[in-house]
Amino acid sequence: MPLTLLNKEHLTDNIWAFQFSLPEALSYLPGQYVQVELPHDNPDSEGTKRWFTNSAAPFQGILQITTRVTNTTFKQALGNLPVGGELQLIAQPDGDFVWQDSERPLVFVAGGIGVTPFYSILKQRVHDQLPVNVTLVYGGRSEDLPFRAEFDEWATTNSDFHVHYAIGAPLTAATLAALEPGVNESLVYLSGPEPMVEALGDDLKAHGLPEDQLKQDFFPNYTESNY
Repeated sequence: MPLTLLNKEHLTDNIWAFQFSLPEALSYLPGQYVQVELPHDNPDSEGTKRWFTNSAAPFQGILQITTRVTNTTFKQALGNLPVGGELQLIAQPDGDFVWQDSERPLVFVAGGIGVTPFYSILKQRVHDQLPVNVTLVYGGRSEDLPFRAEFDEWATTNSDFHVHYAIGAPLTAATLAALEPGVNESLVYLSGPEPMVEALGDDLKAHGLPEDQLKQDFFPNYTESNY
C-alpha cells in the first residue's frame, strides 16, 4: 500500500518527523507500530524494510515516522525523500503497547526516541479530553528533546500529568524510585533502545517491580550511545 509523504520536519539534532498519508479505512491504536518498505539503490545489510511506531495520534489520520536520520541507506533514502514521494506500508498497525486502564498509577519511561509511542498515546488522550493520570520519565543525552514543549504544556494544563527529565545518565531502578517513589506499585511502560529496555527492565524487577506490572517496547538498531 503506497503512502505519500505530506511533510517532513526537523525536530532537533538528527531527529526528523515524516508525515505520510493514510487511507481513511486504516485504523490504529495510539502506541502501535507499522512495517514499511522504502526501495532504494544499493541497500546496505539492514535492507529496505523497517518497523516504526506511528508517533501521530489517530485523530490526525496520518502516519508519522519520528526517527534519527543516521548513515544507513534506508535512513538516508528516507531523509532525501521529497514531499510527494512514496513508501510502502507492508504490515498493518499492530502491537499491545497501548493505553491500559488500571487501578494502579501509570509510569511511562522513555529512553530517547523511545518516547514516540507515549507521544501518540498522550496526544490522543489530551485531544479526547480523557484523564492523563500518568507520570512520564523521559531520559535523553541532552536537554533538547523531541516533543518536550508539548509535554511541558500538557503538564501545565492537566493536573494529573507529571513529567520528569533525566539527562545525561543511564536510567536505573534507583533513578526511577527517586523520581517516582511508588514505582513498584505502578504499572510501568518502558520504551527505548533494546539494550536499555532489557537492562532497566531487569533492574526494576530485581528491585521489586512484579513482572506483570511491566510492559516493554524495544527499538532495534539503537544503543545507549545513539538513542
